[in-house]
Amino acid sequence: MCVAGLQETQNIEQVKYMKTLMVVKFGGSLTKSPLAQSKFLEELALISRKQNIILVHGGGPEVNALLEKFAMESKFVDGLRFTDADTLGIVEMALSGKVNRVLTTGLIKNGANAVGISGKDGKSVVCRQVERLGFVGEPVKINRKLIDILIKAGFLPVIASIAADAEGNVVNVNADTLAASIAAAFKAQKLIFLTDVAGVLDKNKNTIKEIKIEEINSLIKDETITGGMIPKIRGCAESVKKGVKEVWIAEGISGIQKINGTVIKKRDR
Repeated sequence: MCVAGLQETQNIEQVKYMKTLMVVKFGGSLTKSPLAQSKFLEELALISRKQNIILVHGGGPEVNALLEKFAMESKFVDGLRFTDADTLGIVEMALSGKVNRVLTTGLIKNGANAVGISGKDGKSVVCRQVERLGFVGEPVKINRKLIDILIKAGFLPVIASIAADAEGNVVNVNADTLAASIAAAFKAQKLIFLTDVAGVLDKNKNTIKEIKIEEINSLIKDETITGGMIPKIRGCAESVKKGVKEVWIAEGISGIQKINGTVIKKRDR
């Protein structure tokens, strides 16, 4: 390639780097649907040609399957996985060793410049340990350097929800929390949680198309929002307060080009 051609390529990558950033969290439950996963990877690869993307993933079903294979019992505390030392090895094997490889390879096959990492790589995600859950961490600092380098070079980071504490001890991280923390650190234009439900539902089981963060407490109080959706919606609100323009909770099977779900935003001034 001539110097002029190389310069043109670099300029194109720099322009792409300066464009808006979208963070996508691919729900673990969706990894059980080959159709949803295939459609998602194809669409995300297409979108990545025009927009900067960070993909964050969990993989609960794969963790459960591997624990069962090794005759190990899944333990939960208040709906959250308890991770002892033995379980941690299985979690990392399932997330970094399997799910991350599958998603990264699928994106590459669809033409994306995907690179698989975890939150512990490059000390990208530093956590404090949540002792009641064992080797589980809550992000306290996002070091942008490695992820920034990848994005600036034209890559799509695929991040497994494994990180480390300040001493370098490996911890399991809730993928929703990790995605929200990364989106806030990068002031993402959009954060999308892809799941197996069509967004936040009202009491008639219809999707609420838009929720202003100022409305969330009342929706929880009148029990429109219940159960596991409460921490998810509160995490969405925190992301918006920290600079993310809009957050979506969307049905993964519908894909991300035509999002079917609920958007959480600040009230228009």
